[in-house]
Amino acid sequence: MAKRERRPHSLSRRLLVAMVALVGASLLLAAFGAVYFLRSVLVHNLRSQLVASAHSTVGFYLHTGAVPARLPLGESIAIYGANGRRAFAIGSVPSAAPPLGLSQQARSLRYTVPVPGGLFLEEVNMTSVNRPVHVLEGVLALVTLAAVLLAGIVAQGVARGLTAPLSSLSAEATRISETGDLETSLPTDHSVREIRDLAEALQQMLDRLGQMFGALEASEQRERALREMTLHDLRTPLSTVLGTLELLAGGRLQGSAAVEAASLAQREAGRLAARIRDLDTKEGEPVSNLGQVIGRAARGHRLSGGPQDTWIAAPAAEVGQVIDLLVDNAVRHNPPDTDIELGWRRATDMAVAWVRDNGVGMTQETAEHAFERFYRGDSAGGLGLGLALARVLVESRGGTVELETSPGQGTRVTVRWPAAPPPEAQA
Repeated sequence: MAKRERRPHSLSRRLLVAMVALVGASLLLAAFGAVYFLRSVLVHNLRSQLVASAHSTVGFYLHTGAVPARLPLGESIAIYGANGRRAFAIGSVPSAAPPLGLSQQARSLRYTVPVPGGLFLEEVNMTSVNRPVHVLEGVLALVTLAAVLLAGIVAQGVARGLTAPLSSLSAEATRISETGDLETSLPTDHSVREIRDLAEALQQMLDRLGQMFGALEASEQRERALREMTLHDLRTPLSTVLGTLELLAGGRLQGSAAVEAASLAQREAGRLAARIRDLDTKEGEPVSNLGQVIGRAARGHRLSGGPQDTWIAAPAAEVGQVIDLLVDNAVRHNPPDTDIELGWRRATDMAVAWVRDNGVGMTQETAEHAFERFYRGDSAGGLGLGLALARVLVESRGGTVELETSPGQGTRVTVRWPAAPPPEAQA
């Protein structure tokens, strides 16, 4: 037979039960103590009164030879001979003489005193003790019941006040688990310190998860951009090589034309080999010298130098790819004699690089769509991926890319990366 799973109780129910049980137990203990104390006091007083009354009655009997004709309600008097048999009695008393001294029965209290020729017994019932005790028991029972009910109401309010924030946090956590919304801000202004600490800890956990997922998404975007950029870089030289080889194999090129075509195919094959080498190389240091990378990417264009110790938080291979994309974009969309300038500088906690040309520029409509994938504003060729891929790579490292252009005034692309200390300082 399968074991039945126990359903966990709510915290508010446990608090309610615990508080009601505590209050009820405390009041019951207090009630038992009060009843015991009251009974003890009443019995002691009754014993004192009984002893005093018995000695007074015995003195009167020995002095006058008689007993009172009338007694208070509930009292009895008896005289026993030397043989222990009852000789005289007023009220309900035992036939045989009880032992000497005080004795308490279930419903009466007796005091037996020796007298000449026999024993003297005075007895009083316990009504004067039991009645106030029973009244007190009833009052305490009512008070206990009322106190337990009041404690239950108060406990329910307190439990709701304590568990409502926890229920809210639980519902919010369930919603986040179902929707994956890690941008939620949990309320942390609770009056209970433990609940406030729990909310702050959950908020820190959400922030950490958001950062982790953001970094993962940025990494995926960077990998996707690198893949698309690889296709962009390999497609053109491979097409050139294949086309040239087809012409050479078909015998349609002769003499100097064939030599020039073979040279072109060799150059493009070299570009392919270099690109494959780059793909086969590890990413390297997590920081790079921006001046050195731009110097290698200038390829004969005008260079506007900056500080040589400008380091950025991105690998050199990736930074070089970004600069190459921007330079290729400027070369592709401008006449051959267009002046192209590359430069860099340091701006507080950012490192700034730019590629500027004095070429044809862009219209406002083209500039608005320049960073969209596969958008080509003119017929200069290409896949329309250069600026889009550059932007993805830069923004995945926490940087920005800005475009300034106007028709006939050229184009300036400014890239900002987070600055980083040199590798020696990091070590």
